Amino acid sequence: MKFKQLIAAVGFIFAMGMTATQSLALTHVDGAIAYEDIEATEILIAQSPKTILGQDFKYPTGQPLIKAFLIDIPVGKQTSLHKHAVPLFVYVLSGELEVDYGSKGKKTFKSGTSYIEAIDWCHLGKASGKLPVKIIGVYLGQEKPDQIKPESCTKPN
Repeated sequence: MKFKQLIAAVGFIFAMGMTATQSLALTHVDGAIAYEDIEATEILIAQSPKTILGQDFKYPTGQPLIKAFLIDIPVGKQTSLHKHAVPLFVYVLSGELEVDYGSKGKKTFKSGTSYIEAIDWCHLGKASGKLPVKIIGVYLGQEKPDQIKPESCTKPN
């Protein structure tokens, strides 16, 4: 399936306020969800339903604010030390992402991997392979736009 078709199908499901198991002319075909000429295959999320560090989390209450970003990390570059206050779904499109969680160690995520990022835990990410890293990050916040902005950390956990 083409990537644009997958994003369109996932966007349709979110726009309709549906979960993958609800139905509005959606049918299951070979482990995928199909709607008219669009097919959506489930993306498995590492550690689900917990964050990558095994933290429990709840979706924010109130009016949801969902923002998606395409994040590019060039070879040899890394993010600053930061943390997230809300759940962040991460999908690695290409490259190899290494995330340093300080006292919890380092984790490497290859292309095609997805997970829920640690919440309120200082970490940094970098492109660890020979290719740049391209990530889709979907922040699941509420009402306040600043809530999805990563917060700077002064030292690792």
